[in-house]
Amino acid sequence: MARYLAILEVKGETCGSLIANPQDRKAATAPLFKAIGGEVEHYWFGVGSNTLYIVTSMPDDNDTNLEALTMLVCASGIVQSMNMVKLLTSEEAVSAMKKAAELSYTPPGS
Repeated sequence: MARYLAILEVKGETCGSLIANPQDRKAATAPLFKAIGGEVEHYWFGVGSNTLYIVTSMPDDNDTNLEALTMLVCASGIVQSMNMVKLLTSEEAVSAMKKAAELSYTPPGS
C-alpha cells in the first residue's frame, strides 16, 4: 500500500459552511476514499490557515482513481487548490538516494 498526503486549500465560503454546520469531515470524507480502495488514516486542519491535510493509504498504481477523486473535489467548488503527494518511507527515500548516486545529469549552461 502506498501513502499519500492530500493538501487542500479550502475557500472562505467552505469555512463559513463549516461554522454554520459543524461536522466531522473525516467521517464524511472516508467513504469517498474507500470507494477507490483507500483508507483515511489522518485528517488535520492546519492552525491559522485554511488548509486541510489528509493522509490516506491506497493500493499501488491507483493514479487514475486518485486523479478522479481530485477532479471531483475540485469540481465541487469547495477548494482553491488540491495537491496529492505520494509519500515515501525513510527506507524508500534511502533507495532513491542510492539510485540518484548512480545517475548523472548535466544542468543547463554547463
